[in-house]
Amino acid sequence: MARIGLSACSNPISERWAQRLADLVGVFERAGHRVDTRYVERFSGHEQRVDEAPGQRGRVWRVNPRVRAELLTELFADAAVDAIFDITGGDLANEVLGWMDWNIVADNPKPFAGYSDLSVVVNALVASGSGASPAAGAGAAGAGRTATLWNPWTALERGPQDVAQILAGGRIRPACDHELPDLPIIGGNVRCLAKLGGTRWWPAPGGGHLVLLEGMATSLEAVATYAEQLRQLGLFRGAAGLILGQFTHIDAAGQRDVVTATLQEITGLEIWHAPEIGHSRSAAPVTIG
Repeated sequence: MARIGLSACSNPISERWAQRLADLVGVFERAGHRVDTRYVERFSGHEQRVDEAPGQRGRVWRVNPRVRAELLTELFADAAVDAIFDITGGDLANEVLGWMDWNIVADNPKPFAGYSDLSVVVNALVASGSGASPAAGAGAAGAGRTATLWNPWTALERGPQDVAQILAGGRIRPACDHELPDLPIIGGNVRCLAKLGGTRWWPAPGGGHLVLLEGMATSLEAVATYAEQLRQLGLFRGAAGLILGQFTHIDAAGQRDVVTATLQEITGLEIWHAPEIGHSRSAAPVTIG
């Protein structure tokens, strides 16, 4: 079984989640895996707080980004760690990119999984050559190079079976409303993906790819403007199609048809729907790259 290192590249994990984290670790351990929580020790003393009310202890709003990046680099370098799962989301994951040692990451490829804001790290791994290797073909990522869009917290709902899939190193394809071409997938959270624009980690697949987009608290207006930004950055150029995962608030409002028509208008691409990809508690994994 595997040793799983937990990273925390985005917003801090609330102290109120201590029991939930213990439950998640328990799911992995009962499946025979060992869980490395060294991030707790590494982050201690590097929390940044902000006062919210007089006389109350300020909340931790951020952990020093250099410390977060050093932890992730260390987990890649540690030969005893078989895979890295990031258990955070929010807004701050792109802060770690400039502090990471990408040579170490490239020299120590291993499965990495994260979701939502971790779309920036997952796609950066692919852009840096440390994600899934398109040349390996479907069902084989090769040399441990896998980058997976997946929320580890869904193991509380789905159980540990997704862990085995990720560790196996093959490409995990999303279940769609009609047959999906066997092509590399680039993308993730529509808001967070746009943060890579203009950086060295921008995913420039060069054509013959599929683009995956999903969102949680995004409005129709936000999806439209982020998609237009992605179009101007060239993400859809040469793409073979667009996969739409969950758009949680939009779907709940009954506006799926509107967001679908808007994205088809902006991208001009054929659209697939992947109802298991997104922010739901039972969301499924998908390989990026």
